[in-house]
Amino acid sequence: MDLSHKQWIALVLATIFVSVSGGFAFTPTDFHHQLDSLRQDLLEAKAANRAVRHELDGALEQYFNEDELTEARAVAIANLVEQVLLDSDTRMSLQGGRPMIGWNNGFYMASADSRFSLNIGGLSQSRFFARWEGVDPNNSANIYDQWLYSFGQHRTELNFSGHVFNKGLEYYLSTGWGRYDPNNLTADTQFMTWRLWEAWLKFKFNQGLSVKLGTFELPFTRESLIQSPYQLAVDKSVLDYRLGLSTTTGVQWTWASDESRFKLALSNGSGAMFHFALWSAQDPTPPLAAMQKDTSYSVTMRHEWKLLGGWEQFNQFTSPPGSERGILLGIAGHRQNTERDSALPLNELPDGNWWAVTGDLSMQFDGASLFAAVIYERIKDFAPNALKQNWLAFVLQGGTYITNQTELFARYETGSSDVPSFGDPELQIITAGLNHYIDGQDLKFTADIGFSLGEVSLVMSNSQTGWYHDRRQNDQVVLRTQLQFMF
Repeated sequence: MDLSHKQWIALVLATIFVSVSGGFAFTPTDFHHQLDSLRQDLLEAKAANRAVRHELDGALEQYFNEDELTEARAVAIANLVEQVLLDSDTRMSLQGGRPMIGWNNGFYMASADSRFSLNIGGLSQSRFFARWEGVDPNNSANIYDQWLYSFGQHRTELNFSGHVFNKGLEYYLSTGWGRYDPNNLTADTQFMTWRLWEAWLKFKFNQGLSVKLGTFELPFTRESLIQSPYQLAVDKSVLDYRLGLSTTTGVQWTWASDESRFKLALSNGSGAMFHFALWSAQDPTPPLAAMQKDTSYSVTMRHEWKLLGGWEQFNQFTSPPGSERGILLGIAGHRQNTERDSALPLNELPDGNWWAVTGDLSMQFDGASLFAAVIYERIKDFAPNALKQNWLAFVLQGGTYITNQTELFARYETGSSDVPSFGDPELQIITAGLNHYIDGQDLKFTADIGFSLGEVSLVMSNSQTGWYHDRRQNDQVVLRTQLQFMF
């Protein structure tokens, strides 16, 4: 190929290249225009980004400011709460670690310096009785129904306790509506009245020694020392109403340790053994003297050994499931002389004397309990128609829980005097029943039924327990229920 041909080929290729690239070519003016447009977009994006950043910075600043404010508020509130709690702790420490007014198994009030305190409690016992007594075919006057029914408000009580001036000076007052003569000593056995049960002041010299003055239960039988709401059955045994010394007025010393406790009481004497009927006294309820001027002296002593458990658990007969096992052994004695004097020397009679001893055993088995007691009493020249007599009695009772709130129990009591007109033939009563503890002892329902296996003599009868005089053996049944409310 010569040069001219090569030139023609190059010219054709150049023409084709220029024709093709003409569609993609751009002028310098178009290039600058696109650069300006891109720059403008970048500036607008930068401005928008600056605006967004500004808004975000403001939101973050506000957020952190609010968080700091919330934290400041929390610190202020915490300081206020701490001051309130500190003030509360100060007040509580001044009066023994609890608020000055409130509830702790009863209403209470206390002074800020803990020198004075007042606890207020109450008790209500509502009962229903049904008694069956066979009709005597030999007595035409005995035409009443065999079943007799009755409702009663056995005991409505208010009690006040606490300490005054310091915790070593305690007081207790129990008063309310109840039987005028619960021991069946007068003709007014069913008369109800406003009466006093206990009222005393106790000086505690140390943890083991104290002295109590006023009206209180004499430290003799354990059944009498267990307060009414803490009995196992609806009421304590008929025998204890006759042979227990009941309440009187006097002074009592107590020496106590971790294992044993000894009590000694000097008092006006007990009225349980017909002192009112024999000496025509006018009022069987304390604080009047049991024998009025005719009590020469009266001394009562009781010693208890705690072989197992704690003292507090023996304030009741029951042993709830989960409670501590315990064994308590007790013995007690009583001596009382009756001064009988006369203006005429020829009518001067020797001083009458009455002495009594008892022993008892209490056992608690974490859901079961057992109690046994024996009582012997001797009276000599105590009254013109009670020259000499001996009494012997036994009480055995026990209970077991069948659920955490329901307890079955049974009791057997027997005893008599060796003088026919004072309780012979022998009293024998079997009682069985149940307790349902709705809220412990504070709200409790009790039901029991008793069968007399012998004669209930006029001396041993007691309307408060539901047992009346009955000369026919095996011929009396007593059904009792009780709803107890206590605070």
